[in-house]
Amino acid sequence: MNTRLVFDPSLYLVTDRRLIGNRRLEDIVSEAVAGGCSMVQLREKDTPTAEFVQQALMLKKRLAGTGVPLIINDRIDIALAIDADGVHLGQSDMPYDQARRLLGPRKMIGLSVENLSQVQQANALDVDYIAVSPVFATPTKTDTAQPLGLEGAAQVVALSRHPVVGIGGINRQTVVQAMATGLDGVAMVSDIMKAESPFAVAKILRGQIEASRTHIFNVPAHVCANKHYPRVLTIAGSDSGGGAGVQADIKTISACGCYAASAITAITVQNTLGVQAVSPVPVDTIQGQIQAVLDDIGTDAIKIGMLHSQTVVRMVAETLSHYDISNIVLDPVMVSTSGHRLIETDSIQSLVTELMPKSRIITPNIPEAEILLGQSLSAVSQLSDAARRLSDICHTSVLLKAGHLSDARLTDVLYDREQQQLFEFATTRIITRNTHGTGCTLSSAIASFLAKGHALPDAVQHAQDYIHAAIVSGADYQIGHGFGPVDHFYAMH
Repeated sequence: MNTRLVFDPSLYLVTDRRLIGNRRLEDIVSEAVAGGCSMVQLREKDTPTAEFVQQALMLKKRLAGTGVPLIINDRIDIALAIDADGVHLGQSDMPYDQARRLLGPRKMIGLSVENLSQVQQANALDVDYIAVSPVFATPTKTDTAQPLGLEGAAQVVALSRHPVVGIGGINRQTVVQAMATGLDGVAMVSDIMKAESPFAVAKILRGQIEASRTHIFNVPAHVCANKHYPRVLTIAGSDSGGGAGVQADIKTISACGCYAASAITAITVQNTLGVQAVSPVPVDTIQGQIQAVLDDIGTDAIKIGMLHSQTVVRMVAETLSHYDISNIVLDPVMVSTSGHRLIETDSIQSLVTELMPKSRIITPNIPEAEILLGQSLSAVSQLSDAARRLSDICHTSVLLKAGHLSDARLTDVLYDREQQQLFEFATTRIITRNTHGTGCTLSSAIASFLAKGHALPDAVQHAQDYIHAAIVSGADYQIGHGFGPVDHFYAMH
């Protein structure tokens, strides 16, 4: 009977301290595992034994309780000393049979292979997995054979009787291609170790791996089996530049595994440089769109964005009162990123008294919260009290977003009125101009996860993870000459 550890090789992190600067390796590994890494290999080629042992012990402590195995590269003595979950052997390391005798039957042993002959030799061994290297050229391993490429990786998969992990040059740009060869997993080094946010990069990679396996974006199995989409209706303005408004909402809802329907409230003339004009849609046309969707398709959640006039606010509140909808996410859009006013002054009071109490949650940013509260907010320490007071004013739960503060660490605050509890969601600020539509994207993601049945704090957490990963993935792209969009479909790359 096989008594070895059950493992998931799909996102296999291989460490390299040369890439992390002054950061602590255990912190990077913890973030990466939280983001979705399923195995960790500690690779220390030139580290003194005593230091190697201490580093291994720290990682073992961090991984305790996560279910993620710690594999030691090459050094069987280190693995034995700290009781690691296993070792990874190269072709020039201790032979498998001797390593197995030393480690015993329960420890994992992985083996590197570089060609089909070595794969055939590995088939005769009872290793737990093989790592084919390199799939692509890579600067982190300079002592390997010529890259096998995608065709070579597919040949290894077809020949091997063991699970196959690909390593070498695999990153966010190549992972979907690599997984398409049939690999059981991919090993990552540079893309995660060098990342400013290992959590966000691991989250992106995890999404790409799952998408490559299922060809859909995180739709629950029971939903697919029942042939029923989680449905989200967005009621918001149109952004001709595609980065915010209804366009961002539809992208987000789709990427989060839901069916998107829309009711457009206004047509904006805008691009990445800002809003040049706003043309309201006739009120009866907005109402007709909402009723047409709800009477036929129905919805599991509604996201509400830009409602430019008091008449529109009142119409939306009155129209929705005829339907039984518990999940309404209201993003009180008031001012664009470029400073363009998007709502009439007399509409704000109607929002507060007529529509916000019908919502399950509102998602103001700092400027919007300042308008609603009538006071300035300049520090994270003010946000918890501000979120509570907004909840009392608006009679709903509040996610107060901290993006307009200057802190390097962003801490959004959720006051869950249903549980009367505060939650904090901290992430690392990503330095990029591509933040257009982040508010629309976040609120649409919350609506999507509510539509899929998540509790409110969990829906906010999943949405926070999604928007952070989308910002990270889109940080270096160039769209337009101003504030570009996030990468809504990061998991497809």
